[in-house]
Amino acid sequence: MSKLAPAACPIMLVPTFKRKLCRTARCAWLAIAAAVPLLLCLAILAPIAAEADVPTGDEQSATRYYRSLATTLGFATPNEIFSTTLDDVASYLGYRGIEGADLQNLPPEVLMNPEQLVAACPPSASTSCPNTLRNRDALLSTLGGTTIKSDDILALRFFAPKIMNILQPEATRQLGWRKLIRLRARPDSAAAAHHISSGIILFNIFTAPTASPFSPTDQSVNTQVMLVTELSQIPRPNTDGPSALYWMDYDTLANGGRLSLALHASFDANDLPASTGGVRAYYIPDGCVACHGNSQTRSMVNYLDTDHWYDRLDNDFPALRASGLPLVFDAQTNDAAAPSYQRAFDVIRRFNREADAEVHAAQPTHDEALASQKWLQLHATNDEHFPPIARAIGSTPQWSAQNPNDVEVLARLNQYCFRCHGTVKFSAFDRQAVRTLRPDIKERIRADAAIGERMPPDRVLPDDVRTFLLDNLP
Repeated sequence: MSKLAPAACPIMLVPTFKRKLCRTARCAWLAIAAAVPLLLCLAILAPIAAEADVPTGDEQSATRYYRSLATTLGFATPNEIFSTTLDDVASYLGYRGIEGADLQNLPPEVLMNPEQLVAACPPSASTSCPNTLRNRDALLSTLGGTTIKSDDILALRFFAPKIMNILQPEATRQLGWRKLIRLRARPDSAAAAHHISSGIILFNIFTAPTASPFSPTDQSVNTQVMLVTELSQIPRPNTDGPSALYWMDYDTLANGGRLSLALHASFDANDLPASTGGVRAYYIPDGCVACHGNSQTRSMVNYLDTDHWYDRLDNDFPALRASGLPLVFDAQTNDAAAPSYQRAFDVIRRFNREADAEVHAAQPTHDEALASQKWLQLHATNDEHFPPIARAIGSTPQWSAQNPNDVEVLARLNQYCFRCHGTVKFSAFDRQAVRTLRPDIKERIRADAAIGERMPPDRVLPDDVRTFLLDNLP
């Protein structure tokens, strides 16, 4: 939450509570200053009211952002950027010849193995080779006799509960899956010349509840791209300098895969008319920065929270648990002791180390920095699932396994609130943040809370959960 509010009125930490603040006597000084015009209240609240939880942005701002990005990073031109595709993203990072379809469809074991990646289709093959590059000669020409190193490309596929419309019933709810690819900028690339260290490409795929994901016909509905600034170029906190991250989004390959102004998501599904299907447009960059540190210049790479994926099997996805589909898809199993699981999990560990380093450079005191560090501590040599209570962060007293009430409260917050409140304004895993914001949380989860203020905005909060939280928040 914002920390701009005066200490004398701590409830003002929450922006959308502003109307209630001006109508009540929660702040004693407001009662004393009753004769002061209402504008005084609005003036005090103005810095906070400007921040929505997950702002949608708008088409004009997204257009201006892309034009500026093109100039700043030398990525196409301010006009041509709108015709770019994922092919151009790979080329910008020094991998011309790797096309968007290759990134989406090639298995991670091929993408991460330099020899397999550049291998030709065997002459003996009776049909086309689905696991070979579509434009291999272009990549070989780009490399010019050099080689791709073993750590230049990271790729992995996994279950993604945060991207799906949880408002839909489990029997018909499409399951969300992601494929993440990290391309390290090659030394002679345009990206490296503009101090971009890597590009992170995130494919978002939805499947029927009983289907196995990542089939040849699965298409990413929108593909998000983060261009990551070299850590040495990220200025110290509260100083000017380049943005830590730059954002792009691309349409489905079936529609040409061109640059898109917005991604479509279900963060506010329970607040939207039924005709929307629970989905609305969140324009670049506003819809991105809210979940990545709430700062356009100091945005953070979110670590992959494997523990949360497994948490959700215990509440919202029992059918998925029963199906046995591997959540770390490339592990081919959910057995953490299996060698295939350990190999796949190590890719996640490598990515999370990089994410943690970026977070500590961009916003070293943010809850996300504490959370990514905690994940790395827990999983330094352990691939098992750790329950929510083991992942508490923040100042003491933290959530405690010795307190049964803490265990249950955190489990509920993790299920119903963590989709946003892992990185948006505060973390549910920070007990002291929850305690400080308890009055506002109680107002927002009441059954009669107004649309736009009620929480969670993406689903219906069951009455028994509401009652439990109202009675037991710390």
